[in-house]
Amino acid sequence: MQINPLIFRNYDIRGVVGKDLDSSKVEALGKAYGSFLRKRKIRQIVCGRDCRLSGEEFQKAFIDGVVSTGVDVIDLGVIMTQMMYYGQYRFQTNGGAMLTASHNPANFNGFKLGIGFSQTTGPDEVQELRRLVETDDFVVAEKRGTVTVADIKEDYAQDVLKRVNLKRKYKVVVDPHCGTTTLYIPEILERAGCDVVVINDKMDGSFPVGTPDPTDARLMSDLAQVVKEEKADMGIAFDGDGDRIGLVDEKGDILWNDVAVAIFAKEILERFPKSKIIYNTLCSQIVPKVIKENGGIPVIWKTGHAFIKAKIASEKAAFGGELSGHFFFADNAYGHDDGTYAALRIIEYLGEKNMSLSELYGTFPKYTSSPEIKIGCPDEKKVGVIKDLSIKFKADFPNAQITDENIIPGDDGVRADFDDGMMVFRYSQNGPYITIKFEATTDKVFEERRSYVRQMLEKYPEMIWEDQLCVNLDFVRNS
Repeated sequence: MQINPLIFRNYDIRGVVGKDLDSSKVEALGKAYGSFLRKRKIRQIVCGRDCRLSGEEFQKAFIDGVVSTGVDVIDLGVIMTQMMYYGQYRFQTNGGAMLTASHNPANFNGFKLGIGFSQTTGPDEVQELRRLVETDDFVVAEKRGTVTVADIKEDYAQDVLKRVNLKRKYKVVVDPHCGTTTLYIPEILERAGCDVVVINDKMDGSFPVGTPDPTDARLMSDLAQVVKEEKADMGIAFDGDGDRIGLVDEKGDILWNDVAVAIFAKEILERFPKSKIIYNTLCSQIVPKVIKENGGIPVIWKTGHAFIKAKIASEKAAFGGELSGHFFFADNAYGHDDGTYAALRIIEYLGEKNMSLSELYGTFPKYTSSPEIKIGCPDEKKVGVIKDLSIKFKADFPNAQITDENIIPGDDGVRADFDDGMMVFRYSQNGPYITIKFEATTDKVFEERRSYVRQMLEKYPEMIWEDQLCVNLDFVRNS
């Protein structure tokens, strides 16, 4: 079958509905995944979808493809991604498929495909699936697999709730942003003992109030305003499929998620000193500093939930986190990214310390920091742009400590660390865009870095300044 090869990304499959993905292509992907599993003697999967409008049609087509290979399917319906992972444990199966495009706009969809408990495909496995689709090299079973429908909402809620114990009642503003988390998060937080105020609480896969993306400064600013109006203790935003969060403190200040990585690292290191903590190349210098100050071992690694999970396993780390809001707890959970559990863990820690969120991170090193900035760049050009940009970047800052593919094999960008902050450019693994982050300890240097970033981006005509995938570009463009 002819299919756009660019939808096969480094760890997920993701494309535009009606252009890259339709029912026939999705069914072929189901056949490929079923064949992939049969080769590994896996005969059962759990399968769920987020609330995107294409989800129901695509899930049916995907399941039809999977069962044609003789693999049984447990259909979990509309769920959060972490519930797919939980379903693997609940039904004791290595196989798992989640139809989601995470934080991409509503006209995208895609797949996270399990290859083990809490583990998803990496680059080699994704390309194996691509070859199977392109060559129609599918297993055709004499007996089709079965489809069983299961509702794991209550089982999942009980499993999460048994892992936390909140010491006091916090008032929390929750923003599902019309995503799948509307069905689950508010109720779970209430059952945990929180006073919950919910905004944008009507699930709608067209995302009428904008893409659920907790890295978007405009979304987070709107949440911050409600937190102040409600005199709440904090605000928590979720992405479309629920495995990522964003935080606002009681003063209405946005905490970019590298600060949250540092908070979780501090909490874990208080109990497990000398542990390794994994963080991605987009994170602030706050993260390694807090890890070292609290007796831990910082390990920087390439961006991507599959890569971070694999690194946590190989390093036997206690925790890992990303700027995007993926958090992986290996101390008292399954080790996969679960936005529900991350939200409850930070509320639990506040209660244990009897502190506000602003007090908790107030002792951390101070940086002026940009949000995660995303600018459109075609898939077929983004790698070349970053390779060219990195040459200029390293020449402009010869005294900086550089982290790139020479330090982290297979890394997708270049990072420069200075005595007073950092700057990083990378291409995305799951969309046609480039990501930038920078920081400094003084406003003067911060503005110099902001100007540098803008000038660098303007050098490349490949950059798309008006695109639905752009996030926080005004932060650079208006400098």
